[in-house]
Amino acid sequence: MYRANFTAVLFVLVYGVALAFGQPEYPTAKDVSVKAEVPTPRETAGLEVIKKMAARQSTAAFSPKRLISPTMPIAIRQEHPDGPTYQEGRTYTFLIHSMKFAGVVRRDDGRLILVGTGWLSNPSRLEPSIFVIHSDDEGRTWSPPNVIHKGLERPEPIYLGGQNLVMIPRDDPGFISMSEDGGETWGEKTSFPPFPDGRVSYRNGSVLVEGNTLTGVFYAEGPAHGPVGWTAHSAIRRSRDGGRTWDEGIWLPPQWQTSEGAVARAKDGALVVSLRTAQPEGYPSYSDHWRRITTARSTDEGKTWSHHQVHFRYGKVHSRLLTLKNGDILMTYAARMGELDGQIYHGIEAVLSRDHGKTWDWDHRFILFRWAMHQSTHTPVSIELPDGRILTLFLYHYNASWGEGSLGNPGYPLGITSIVFWTPYPEGQ
Repeated sequence: MYRANFTAVLFVLVYGVALAFGQPEYPTAKDVSVKAEVPTPRETAGLEVIKKMAARQSTAAFSPKRLISPTMPIAIRQEHPDGPTYQEGRTYTFLIHSMKFAGVVRRDDGRLILVGTGWLSNPSRLEPSIFVIHSDDEGRTWSPPNVIHKGLERPEPIYLGGQNLVMIPRDDPGFISMSEDGGETWGEKTSFPPFPDGRVSYRNGSVLVEGNTLTGVFYAEGPAHGPVGWTAHSAIRRSRDGGRTWDEGIWLPPQWQTSEGAVARAKDGALVVSLRTAQPEGYPSYSDHWRRITTARSTDEGKTWSHHQVHFRYGKVHSRLLTLKNGDILMTYAARMGELDGQIYHGIEAVLSRDHGKTWDWDHRFILFRWAMHQSTHTPVSIELPDGRILTLFLYHYNASWGEGSLGNPGYPLGITSIVFWTPYPEGQ
């Protein structure tokens, strides 16, 4: 009140001084415009839409009851030898503090089950949670989060059919947890089994589900080998009881120099893998961002492999495989160091194989998302929707170089998780 009164008094004094010295008042302009044939302004979204979707606060913060941002258009680029083309996809971001390591599955009845990590109650590094949400409208809206465990472990949901799901770890040794009611409740944690020789078993990639039989790519640290001193050793591991035990396995060729990976069943019956592999000899290895992707096929359940190819020279990781209804295989992956038009970028990409994983159509790959700030794009997961569109869920990071870092931890970047809806078969292509 005092400041307002002072401002008013000051205005009167200044105005009085101006009159005393004969300063003229500002003139008032006239409006001489004519009525336009096309009325303005023009709106494409009505008031009720704006009121429902836009933030109310001056900071542009959304209500804490809101789980996702409004859905907005995003340009999906597809490479072509004659120049890129574009489709308009749809995207939104989850409004959960530092949401990370999410996985999503689709039940037979159409419900989507998503498991992720984040800070739901107190944005403190001491209280991260593992939570479950679901969607009954193909990912347009989601239920409120249901916290099932505390901690920053990275479990991934695997759908077994009916009302049965299992969580198995991603990256860290982690735990197994079962659900028999469609993902509503989950059983106690049990430790994930190591390799038979006692080494810790790590995993990050799509798992093949065939009834109660699960097949995945796992790796362990071991003796250095190969031209760059690679220390990871990959294996196919298999469970015959819905993920409870993992007694079968076979090591992949060590000369491939691989670690984590994805596995899928091609329509012709072959197993197809896509794996993270070492950087070429002579290339630096400052971090795992420098790795690349290798693919191969097996027609005898992993005993022998053919069509082994190494793709790229650097910077492509976290590949996932999805066999589509038409028989094509979709690979989605993180481009931690990608290149577009001679410039570096970070993003999420996708590519199709139209011959059961023998070759990949890199000349027509898709650029689904780009992020300039941080190269830790991470773990894209894709599912095919009934209308043929693809829902791709992925993680990317915010981490400023100034200050102590996020959540009071200098080495812990904030996680951002988004979904993009797109089609691998744009009209006319």
